[in-house]
Amino acid sequence: MADNGLTPARTVVLIGGRAQREFDVLRELGYQILNVDSRIPLHCMMWSDVPLDADVDDWEQVAKAVREQLDDQPPAAVLTHVEPRIPLMAYLSEQLLSEHRGLTVATALNCRDKWRTRSGLAEAGLPVPGFELVEDVASAVRAAEVIGFPVVVKPRDGAGAFGVRRCASGDEVRVAVQSLLDDPGPGSLAGVLVEEYIDGPEFAVQTLTRDGDTEILSVFSQHMTEPPVFVELSYEHPCGLDEARLAELKALMSSVLDVLGLRDWVSHTQVRLGSNGFSVVEVNARRPGGRLVDMTTAVSGVDMVEAVSRLALGLPPTVGEVRASHARYSSIVFEEAGTLLYNTPTADLDAIVELEVPSGEAVEAVDHPEGGVYGRIVVFGESPEELGRTERQIRDALALQVIASDDVAPSTADSREFKSCC
Repeated sequence: MADNGLTPARTVVLIGGRAQREFDVLRELGYQILNVDSRIPLHCMMWSDVPLDADVDDWEQVAKAVREQLDDQPPAAVLTHVEPRIPLMAYLSEQLLSEHRGLTVATALNCRDKWRTRSGLAEAGLPVPGFELVEDVASAVRAAEVIGFPVVVKPRDGAGAFGVRRCASGDEVRVAVQSLLDDPGPGSLAGVLVEEYIDGPEFAVQTLTRDGDTEILSVFSQHMTEPPVFVELSYEHPCGLDEARLAELKALMSSVLDVLGLRDWVSHTQVRLGSNGFSVVEVNARRPGGRLVDMTTAVSGVDMVEAVSRLALGLPPTVGEVRASHARYSSIVFEEAGTLLYNTPTADLDAIVELEVPSGEAVEAVDHPEGGVYGRIVVFGESPEELGRTERQIRDALALQVIASDDVAPSTADSREFKSCC
């Protein structure tokens, strides 16, 4: 046992933290938690055995600090649920574990770096939007003209739809690209992606891969705001695809994850169905955000937080009971700015109801840069009609209303992780 009370062989190095469930699963499995982040929030400190502040952009120093905490002994596992920290997780796994498990650094970067994702898949002959990596505005406009308008402009390694914008002209491309070049975000990779806009329905695909064999856990139809910005409004299960399309999607996902190198992990992938078939928009080597994990658990019996924790530890994932044939996730958004008023949510229905701002706080419209998603309602049932009834009951009970005001300003203490997605 180390001086800090940790038993290295029973300790999981957890990088970052988003929800108590991530910590609870590890405890339920019988492990201690060494929580590492650049600045650990108080609530995560309370869920950790040992919190460790570290410069997470300096991988070698993080590895050194972890070794010191564990008396130079290997931990049981290294894990993160935070998108930007996945490459660091892979690096620490390679450096610290006595037997490597999970993602390699190469696989983590193949998924994190959208240019690497598209390049690898395109080289393998798999369907991706036409794309080009650019480093300045002039090159971006030329790329857009070659690809054909409209195009999508996005950061090379962003998350939560940050900076993603559809552009219908060269002028719009100039503005979008210049904005990303001026404010790329901390630790961002150089360059901006300009890619083909696939006009068609979008789907969120959750998978579990064991020894290279990929199982689709859930496919949700995904509904967005109208471009140019992309704010996620809702997800539904069943997704509406027929059996032939689902079989095609399963084969595609198996090939995609194999090319990227993912063999024993989970993934959350976005695909669009255009006039030429499916096209892979984004591959994330992690579980989905928000409450899509709860939806997946309800319709598949697999809790992706628990599944990826078990995979990191070298344990087989477990499958529970499927408890619903239908599920719907609706984001709480507003058409106009103002002061939000609502009643406290009740817990007497089979649903998840979350609002991330208190009643009486200012909110912005869904398409405002500081607006977006302010909460969610997730309902479960055995038919679309049952989902509709339950959601209406919840909305009636909440009595959401926005009182217009000329001097509304959003709170400076906005704690929402992502404003444009789940």
